[in-house]
Amino acid sequence: MKITLQRTSPNYRQKLSTHRIMRELTIALLVLVGYSLYYYYYNYTTNDPLIHVALMYVVSIVVALATEVVWALIHKENALTYLKNSFAWVTAIIFTLTLPAGTPLYVTAIGSFIAIFFGKLVYGGFGHNIFNPALVGRVVVHLAFGAQLVANIPDTVNGIDMATKATPITMLSGTSWLGGDTFSYTLMDLFTGNHAGALGETCIVLILVLGIVLAARKVFDARIPVAYMGTILVLSEVFALVNGLDPITYPLIHFCLGGAMFGAVFMATDPVTSPSSPLGKIIYGICLGFLTMIIRLKANYPEGVLFSILMMNMLTPLIDSFVLGRTDQNIGKQWASIGISLVVAIACVFGISTGIKNDVAAAEQEAIEAQKAKEEEEKKKAEEEANKVQWTYLETTDDGYVMQVSGFGGEANPMKVAVKIDGETVESVKVLEYPGETAGFGKDLIESGSGGSLNDKAKTFYDQVLNGSLSTSDVDGIDTSTGATMTAKGIVNAIKGAIEQAQKAPVVDGDTYTYTLTAKGFGGDANPMTVKVSVDKAKQTVTKVEVVEYPGETAGFGKDLIESGSGGSLNDKAKAFHDDVLNGETSWDDVSGIDTSTGATVTTTGIVNAIQEAIDQTK
Repeated sequence: MKITLQRTSPNYRQKLSTHRIMRELTIALLVLVGYSLYYYYYNYTTNDPLIHVALMYVVSIVVALATEVVWALIHKENALTYLKNSFAWVTAIIFTLTLPAGTPLYVTAIGSFIAIFFGKLVYGGFGHNIFNPALVGRVVVHLAFGAQLVANIPDTVNGIDMATKATPITMLSGTSWLGGDTFSYTLMDLFTGNHAGALGETCIVLILVLGIVLAARKVFDARIPVAYMGTILVLSEVFALVNGLDPITYPLIHFCLGGAMFGAVFMATDPVTSPSSPLGKIIYGICLGFLTMIIRLKANYPEGVLFSILMMNMLTPLIDSFVLGRTDQNIGKQWASIGISLVVAIACVFGISTGIKNDVAAAEQEAIEAQKAKEEEEKKKAEEEANKVQWTYLETTDDGYVMQVSGFGGEANPMKVAVKIDGETVESVKVLEYPGETAGFGKDLIESGSGGSLNDKAKTFYDQVLNGSLSTSDVDGIDTSTGATMTAKGIVNAIKGAIEQAQKAPVVDGDTYTYTLTAKGFGGDANPMTVKVSVDKAKQTVTKVEVVEYPGETAGFGKDLIESGSGGSLNDKAKAFHDDVLNGETSWDDVSGIDTSTGATVTTTGIVNAIQEAIDQTK
């Protein structure tokens, strides 16, 4: 189609031409209405969706006509004549075609009234409105009743649930406009209307055919839709190239998305609210495409058609005032104006595309780092869990410390393991009971170190751990991947528990038991105190308390308490604690009554806890 910049006369100013235009426009709209009715008849198991959609059209048209009749009567005009020249049904049909099928009838009625009354009549009626009336109604119901504008339709025969499956534009926007595997619609789906959406916006092929027919019959000027959709193609191509997307498929997806094609053919071409000059129409269309893409890519609302057309309706007088009187100027300057408009649009979208690309890359890197941190945390927890000492001390026998630990049988069928410790050496390890261990695995590991599913490491474990001796410092390095890992880990846990128990074992001299214990003071778990406590079992007396190491205690508090009992922030009770507890004897019964409020309470509490632990072990 040849695009000319020469001035043409606006047909809408000629009464006869206007009636012909509106008649043919009505026929085209009725074709879309018929398609939507057929769609909801053919694709659904019941007639309920079809009936509801049909009622939406009826309600919208009736409300529109009634509103104009009342307006005509109020102004004492012939109602029938007024209706013939106001074309209220066109506004009503266009408005309804922009709604999804599940829109409640009361919302449809309200929107139709707003479109006619506030979109057209308050400006003086047909030909005087500054905004497209159908869009006024659509935007108001979108803002006021957004939650009700859903495709609330039962399951279809083909298994497509329009109530739950996202529309193509919503789905694509959810991918930061990059598409990918999560965008499940094909170009064929988009072109043929096999997806959720507003009643009149889905079947691109049908809208395109109707647009070509209407343009050929001079119902509207083709410059606006061509410039509009052409700009969308160009700008989406820029986005595709910047983000490494398919340069053919991606622009076509944007071409078919949302209500762009419907808006370009049936709303942007409204002769009353669009520029009247050829150059103005082209600039108008370019700006529409630019705004639509900007709103799509950067705004919270993924579809920019409604708002872009309304915004450009406001700018129509400005465009006309800028262009009129200049239309017959040098053609080169006119094309330069068009070129500048496109360059500005392309530059803006290029910047936005680059920003989105960087944001997506940053988000992906953040996700990778978060996943890596999560995996490291899980690995750390797994290692901590694997290395966690889980044991129960049962008794001390000639074979050593008898520990109860979980193996393959778990807590329900635990093992009993005797471990003999002599200083820094694990002299022997004997598995006394192992009811939960199975043949070919843990049972064979314990009895022979070979057989079943055991590997070479099982024999090494058997020889070195169960039939040998090892240093306590080597316990953490024992390889438990024997083919009976849970059993081997349980035995190692028993050894660790025995080592810990041995460290708590007192030095016995007659009735005197001396314990070297770890106590939590001001330094916490990181810098604990080492406290040596001697108790006389026969006299039930604490005979000596010596704080051997106290790296976490500070001057003026715990350090001074331990060394002298005075100084810094210590009170009189600190001196009493130092003299009576650290340098005196205390009956077992009096330990619970020791006053720790010395000014270094955390330190004194830790010391008293160590004393009580020594008493409990001696008992």
